[in-house]
Amino acid sequence: MESSMKASKKFNNPKLYPLFLSIFVLGVLISSTIIYLTPLKNIALVSPSINDVDPTIFYEDFKENSDDYIFIDVRSPNEYFKAHAEGSINIPIHLLSVEKDRLPRKGKEIVLICTGGALAGVAYHYLEHHGFSNIKRSANGIRGWGDAGLPLVEDSWYSFN
Repeated sequence: MESSMKASKKFNNPKLYPLFLSIFVLGVLISSTIIYLTPLKNIALVSPSINDVDPTIFYEDFKENSDDYIFIDVRSPNEYFKAHAEGSINIPIHLLSVEKDRLPRKGKEIVLICTGGALAGVAYHYLEHHGFSNIKRSANGIRGWGDAGLPLVEDSWYSFN
C-alpha cells in the first residue's frame, strides 16, 4: 500500500502538470497537422470504380440497337476528326458541363470513349457526380477500339472540293 501511495504522489505532483499539459497540446497539434495536410484522396482504401465495357461486345450490340445508346467521344474536335469510332458523336470534355443537361439519365446507355481511357474516366466520374448511373466507358479508348479491329472513321474534315 505504501508503494502505491508513493507512485500516486509521484504523478500527483503539481510541478508535473505543465509537462503533461505540454505533451497533450503537442500531441493535439501534431495530430491536427497530419490530418490537415493529408488529402482525403490519399486516405481512400478503395479506388473509384468505372464500369468498363469491352469495345467488341459493345459494338456488336450498338450495331443492332443503336437507339439504346449515346456513344460520346470526349476528345477535342481535332482529335475526333482525325479518327473516331464509327457511330460516336463528339462532345469535348470541356463542353460536357454545358451538354450534360441534354443527356438522358434513363432509357439510354451513355458510352464514353477517348484516346486511351483516362479522359473518358474523368468524364465518367463527372457525370456520375451529377447523378448519372447509365454510363460506361469503352475499355482502352480508341486504342482498344482499333486493336480490336473495329471500324474507325478517319480524316472526316468536311472538304469544299
